[in-house]
Amino acid sequence: MKYNTGTKKTKTINKRPILEQDITGYERYFEDHQMKTRTSNNTLAGVDILDKAECINILTKVPVKHKVGIELLTNLYKCQFLQWYNELKSGFNLLFYGYRSKKKLLEEFSEAYLKDKPLLIINGFLSELKIKEVFLQVINGINMGMKPRKCEILKELTELIREYFSNPEQKVQSLYIMIHNINGQGLHMLQIQNCLSILASCLNIYFIASIDHINATLLFDQDQATKFNWIWHDITTFNYYEAESSFEDILKVKRYKQQELNIK
Repeated sequence: MKYNTGTKKTKTINKRPILEQDITGYERYFEDHQMKTRTSNNTLAGVDILDKAECINILTKVPVKHKVGIELLTNLYKCQFLQWYNELKSGFNLLFYGYRSKKKLLEEFSEAYLKDKPLLIINGFLSELKIKEVFLQVINGINMGMKPRKCEILKELTELIREYFSNPEQKVQSLYIMIHNINGQGLHMLQIQNCLSILASCLNIYFIASIDHINATLLFDQDQATKFNWIWHDITTFNYYEAESSFEDILKVKRYKQQELNIK
């Protein structure tokens, strides 16, 4: 005999489509990515602009982490200053790479060994850098006995400088060129790198440069690498990009904001 207790069994029904219940692996990946993504209404135009003084003030208040370890590492690099100078005098050029800013350490090296020598410092991280104007300043500052025209092309200015320092009887017999961030926006063009490599191949011109991009080694082709004749040094400093960021990023954001608001 069958007894009816008056209760009815209910069956849980999965309302999801059958295909979605069993999707796994790559099929589930594409299924999930069919959904519309939500985007934010926040834009760069809504960001408050910091001027240079405010930015520097904030950066100076940022606490330095691992200060003792960084000082110890810096002192180890300073012990190599004499080696770097001897490499320069042996006809090599120096290229420094590594994590974080190398500007302060290289300036300390120049202060220690190049203080009384003709030294040209180029801040390659400046987006508005004009290398042609820099070469004109070199020619006028050394007083080569000629006044080049501003309309002269960069290659002609490069040749004038190279010819001057190739002559050991000139009044100024050597030139040291320090470039912070040789792969910077104002220096990465092929023509500029060719001109710099021509100067670097001159026996009486010495280059001390730094790079800050992981793919910067692709910047030089075989001919340029031969002329530069680099010796590579890893000087990971863990120092903040204080000077670099105070110029580059602020100018970009401010210029973008002014263009959008049509401020003149």
